[in-house]
Parts: sequence; C-alpha cells; structure tokens
Amino acid sequence: MKKLFLLIFILRGTLFVFADDNDRAKEIHPNDTLKVYYLNEVVVSSSVKETNELRNLPTAVSVVSPRQLQDARIESLPGLSTFIPNFFIPSYGAKVSTPIYIRGVGARLGAQTVSLYVDNVPSFNPSAFDFEFQDIQRIEVLRGAQGTLYGRNAIGGIVNIYTLSPLTFQGTKLMVSGGNYGQFSVKGSDYRKLSDRFGLSLAGYYKRDDGYFMNSHAGKKVDASENAGGRFKLEWQASPSFKAMFFGNYDYLAGGAFPYMHKDSTAASFNEPSSYDRHLFTNGLSLNFTGNGYTIHSTTGFQYLKDDMKMDQDYSPKSVFSIHQKQKQRSVSQEFTVKSDKPGNYRWVVGAFGFIDHREIDTPVALKEDMIKVLQRPLDILMGNLGAPLRLVYARDRIDLPGVYAKPSRGAALFHQSTLNNLFGVEGLSATAGIRFDYEHTGLDYSTKSDGGDVNMVFQTPRPVDPIFVEGDTLLEGSFRKDFWKILPKFALKYQMSPTSQIYLSASKGYKTGGYNEQVFSDVLQGALMESLIRNLKPYVPGNVQLPEIPPMAPVESQLSYDPETSWTYELGGRYEMLDRKLSLTYALFYTHVDNLQITQLAKQGTSGRTIANAGKSESKGFELSLKYVPVANLSLFAEYGFADARFVKYKIGEEGPGQADYSGKHVPFAPRHTLGLGASYVHHLPYGSFVDRVVGNMQYKGVGKIYWTESNQNDGGTEDLYQPFYGITNASVAVEKGAFGLECWVENLFNTKYDSFLFEAKDMTTAQVNVFVQRGYPTRFGATLRYTFDR
Repeated sequence: MKKLFLLIFILRGTLFVFADDNDRAKEIHPNDTLKVYYLNEVVVSSSVKETNELRNLPTAVSVVSPRQLQDARIESLPGLSTFIPNFFIPSYGAKVSTPIYIRGVGARLGAQTVSLYVDNVPSFNPSAFDFEFQDIQRIEVLRGAQGTLYGRNAIGGIVNIYTLSPLTFQGTKLMVSGGNYGQFSVKGSDYRKLSDRFGLSLAGYYKRDDGYFMNSHAGKKVDASENAGGRFKLEWQASPSFKAMFFGNYDYLAGGAFPYMHKDSTAASFNEPSSYDRHLFTNGLSLNFTGNGYTIHSTTGFQYLKDDMKMDQDYSPKSVFSIHQKQKQRSVSQEFTVKSDKPGNYRWVVGAFGFIDHREIDTPVALKEDMIKVLQRPLDILMGNLGAPLRLVYARDRIDLPGVYAKPSRGAALFHQSTLNNLFGVEGLSATAGIRFDYEHTGLDYSTKSDGGDVNMVFQTPRPVDPIFVEGDTLLEGSFRKDFWKILPKFALKYQMSPTSQIYLSASKGYKTGGYNEQVFSDVLQGALMESLIRNLKPYVPGNVQLPEIPPMAPVESQLSYDPETSWTYELGGRYEMLDRKLSLTYALFYTHVDNLQITQLAKQGTSGRTIANAGKSESKGFELSLKYVPVANLSLFAEYGFADARFVKYKIGEEGPGQADYSGKHVPFAPRHTLGLGASYVHHLPYGSFVDRVVGNMQYKGVGKIYWTESNQNDGGTEDLYQPFYGITNASVAVEKGAFGLECWVENLFNTKYDSFLFEAKDMTTAQVNVFVQRGYPTRFGATLRYTFDR
C-alpha cells in the first residue's frame, strides 16, 4: 500500500506539469456543464445540495451521459455494472432484488446500502430500483459514504438519475427492437413547449422476452418477463427566479422468479408456481426559487409499490417448502434546501428532510407433504419411548404458516455543509465540512400462526379405537418499536492545482438503519408450534414417560431484531485533464471500516428463508482508476478498473466452544474483488449525399470477480473454496444513421461466457444432503434496433 501511495504522488506530480501546461489558458466551462469524455459530449450537471461543482467534487464521482447509455445498451440500473469502477449489481433473475455493491459494501436484503434518487426523489425499497430507463439526461454515481447530505442508507454511495426536460429538448423519440429469445421492445416519447414557459413530455414503453432458462419439471421457460410503463413531466418556468416541475412514473412487471438450478444441472426444476409481479408508481414535485445570492429548493416525493412473489423455496420437484409474498409500500418524503448562489470563497447549504414509510407484507409459508414426513420422524421416535402401541400422526399433510406484518417507519434530519475556497490565502486550496443530525423511528407489527400443526394419537390395538386429537397450532402477535439517532459528519480538503487538475482527501461517516426480520418468523413459528404440541401432549402421556425437553424460546424480539450499521470512509483521490482536454484520468484510494455489518444469512441452510444479522466488523480497502481518451472527435476510448478487498475483521457465530464458527479474516460474500470495463466507440461520417450519413461502432468488455458466496468462503464442510472466478463478457454493436433514423445491430455476451450470477447452499430436508444451487449468467443475445429522433 505504501508503494501504491508513492506511485500515485509521483504520477500526480507528472500530471500536474501536463495539466498546468495545457489547461491554464483553457476557458473554464460554465458551472452547470460537465464534459464526460465521450465523443466530446457535454451534459448539464447542476446539484441542489453540493457546495462544490460536480466536476470538482472532493469525492469519487462518475457521470454517464445519454449517448453512453444508448451505445452500451444500458436499459436499467444493473446495466451500469463494471461500467463504473467498483460498482456491481448482480443479475438474480427477478427484479424483486436489486442489490448494489460499491467498493465491497452492499446488501442483498434489508435496507439498501446505496441509495437511489430519480429527479431528486428517493426510493425506499430495493424492489423499486430496477426499472426501464427512458430518456435519461444523465446518471451520477457518487462512491463512498454520502451520509451528510443524503442521510440513512448511503454507506456505499448514491445513484442520482435525472430525466430529460421538455424545456431544454423538444422533439419526438421512437424506438423498436427485437432479438433472439423472444426479445421485443418499443418505446415512444414526445417533448414540446405549450408556451414559452411551459413544457410537457409524455413517454411510454413495452418490453418482453420468452425467458432464458428452462424449468425441466414444467417443460417451459421459468423466467419469461413482460414490462410496460409510462411517464409524464410538466415544467413551468414561471419567472426567471421561479421554476416548478412535476412528474409521474408508472412501471408494471410480470415475470418468472429466480431460475435457480442445481449446480450440476442446465435447467431449473420447480413443481410450485414461481413468479414475480410488480406495480410501481413514483411521482415528485420540485420547486426552485433563485434569490439574490441564494436558491431555495423543495422536493416532495411519493412512491407506491405493490408486488406479488411466488417461490418454490426448496427449488426442486419435491413438495417441501413454498412461499407466497405480497408487499405494499407507501412512502412520502419532503426535503428543503437553501444554498448559496453567489461567486466567492464561501459556499454553504442547509437543509431539512423528513419521510414517512409504511410497508405491509403478507408472507404465507407452506410446509408441504414431503416436509410433513420429515417432521413426522421425531414424533415416531417420541412414541417409541412409551412402550405402547401408539403413534402420533399429523392431522393434515400440509402446515400453513400465514403471517401478516406491518413495518412503519418515519424519520427527520437537519444537515449543513460549508466549503471555504482559497483557504489560508492559498489559491486553489479549499475545505469542505458538513454535519447531519438524523433520527428514525421504525417498528414491526406482526400476526402469524400455524394452521395444520395438529396431530392425532393413533392407538394400534386389535379393536378399533378412535384417535385422540391433540391441538398443536399456535398464534404469535405483537408489536416492537425502535428509535435511532445518528450524527453524520464529513470533512474534505481539496487542492485545485489548475482548472482541470485537483487532488483531495476526505473522511465521511455513513449509516444504515436497523430493523426487524419478518422472514425469520417461519423458523420462530415452527419452534413455537413444537413447543405448543409437546405442552398439549402432556395430559395424555403416562407420568413415567419423559417427553423430550424443548429448549425455551429466546425472546421473539431478540430473534427478529438487528442493529444499525455504521461506517467511516477515508479517501485520497485526484482528477486530471491533459492534451487539450482529450485525456482524462481519475483515481481514488479508499479505506472503509464498518461496524455492525448487516449480512444476509440462510436460516437453517435455506429451509426457513433468509435473515439479516449483524456480523461484527468489516473493512474494505482498495483503489480505482479511470481513463478516458478522445484522440479525435469521432473516437472515444475508456478503461475503468476497481479493486476492493472487503473482509470481516471480527465475525463469530454461535456460542463459545468447539461449535463456534469464526469468519474473521474471510472475504465478505457477494462483493467482487475486481471490476474492469474497457470500451471503444467510433463514428465514421460519410460524404454528403451518401446513402447513410454515419456509421457507428461500439465495443465493451465488462469483467468482474472473484465473488465469494458464503461467509466461510467455503462449501458446507469446508473442503473447498466456494466462489465465482473472474470472468468477462464482450458486447458489440454497429449502427448506421440517416437523418433522424438509425438502425443498430447488437450482440451481448458475444463469446457466450459461462458464469454464475448467484450461488447458495440449501439442505434437502428429506435426505439431509446439502445441495448447491446457482443462478446462471445470461447466454449470448443478439438483435436489431430501429430508432427515430426528431428535434423540433
């Protein structure tokens, strides 16, 4: 690490010379624009919160432009994976889960570790993260803890998505695309001014595919999907100092669930329905007033999520365990910011944020006939101790564990950030400091029971005797509440050596809220059911017979609760532009320490769902390097590399003794160590009067790995490491354009690289064998897209 620091500073000194020679005389771009080094593209990049210009932020930031999104065929958030260093979103086969990993920090379940904003409106549930992109103006990804300005659940960073404005673009966009595996999509949008000050846009889309993986049991694809939605946006420039914007997005999804298959198989094998349907509606109202040296901004957001997931939880043709989860969530948020808007050495922002979130989850779990046979075995053993012709038989061949849970939460925050330029009279030296006071109240209201857990005491005698019915069902109801208070500071020093070169050092605290595991109730309820059954058996069992002792249940709240996760991120980085702004280099070295890391665990190896537990301490350290080069106006080259070594510092499971598992020093699962993106885009202009105006070629290589799958980094039994090795996929496209029309031929995963997007172990309760299930990566996909873009 010391050698790496030395190399960076030597490189910094060398680049300073180039930057100073080439850029001192360069005209500085206006504050609200940013050159993204992609075919000389420039995008608007203003912020309602930052006290530094986005292009000069003292933190690692990547901006993706509309042309980049189109040429790389990035159609939703997972498509950004490896396009940005140390940014990774695995494809788990269904949009119910969109975990984001930045710099080795992420989460598969529970509260998100990276927050998402669309036109400054936050999303409160990762189930709402994966939606279809349409007419995106830009995407910003800020890496590292962003708690001071953004609050809870921004430990890993922030993704800001901004959509096109009808006041800055007027025209019509149409697109139709098709490919193998039944891929078909159509999009259309129209932007126009209804007056000099009022703009309106309408957009809609439809997308489908036949799926990519077979269900051998059902003889059809398991993951076919259909997606449709629409969007409107109204903007009113009432006066030079006041602007209002109102938007609404609706997204509907119907598709298969996770196509998990045995690692030795090429197809899934489910006998239970597996699907995921979702309705997602988001709208927002933004008001912006510009005064004399300051701006006031208000953002009001509302999001409604309703989804329905069915899953064969044993992932096999056996009838063991299934789940049917229905979810409704309503979120309202309000943020006010007042920011200085006057040139000078001192810039500041103050703000207040509040939200109310209410989530309802209906999660009935069903233990099927093959599971009942497993549960029957302890009952048979129990009756053998009686020395009597008697046995217990479950009254039904199915036990239902219905559960309804409400998870209300609300919160408020006050924040401030200041930037002082030309610190101590040194031109180019600046300091940024901020602090946030964050409060959250969260809770859980639950009502869950067992239905079908009753047994019959059957007497095996020469003459028929009516069985004795023993009730085993049980009911659990209650409420829990928690309050969290956090102070989230941030500090940064930056030295702007020239208008196009800088170096910075920063430290920031992140915070991820705690909460309650509703999924663990199936395990809690099974324990309560057995306890109830043994208690009700006692009156019928002779006094000289000892019934098995059921260990007392731990308090329900302690089984469900998990604590907040906090972090400190330290970062050293820099940006440089050289060769008349044709070459851009950015780098960052980082260290993140996390306390009370929230990690996903498989309860009883997947037979009781997934839970969230605090895993002691972890740390992630590494670096990022980004190179973008535009040697000529029609050629763009880029390279993005990120390395993150994320490990547990202290993580033990179980009671002290031989059975305790110590994962200290192990790699944090699901977080890749390396991300690599390479790409080239070329535009060839043909002479005037030719059949086509332009030919555009694009190629990208996206690589990622190693990815460890378990906390132990090994398989069950610890005989071998369990990970996905580094792999890369290649995408390419060629397009011809004539006037407003463009025809593109494309291919994804050109060489049909084989890899696993996800892997986990689950015990087969009927045989006690531990099986390994995987989610395969997508195969080669190809097709063509026809576009029409008319600018008024």
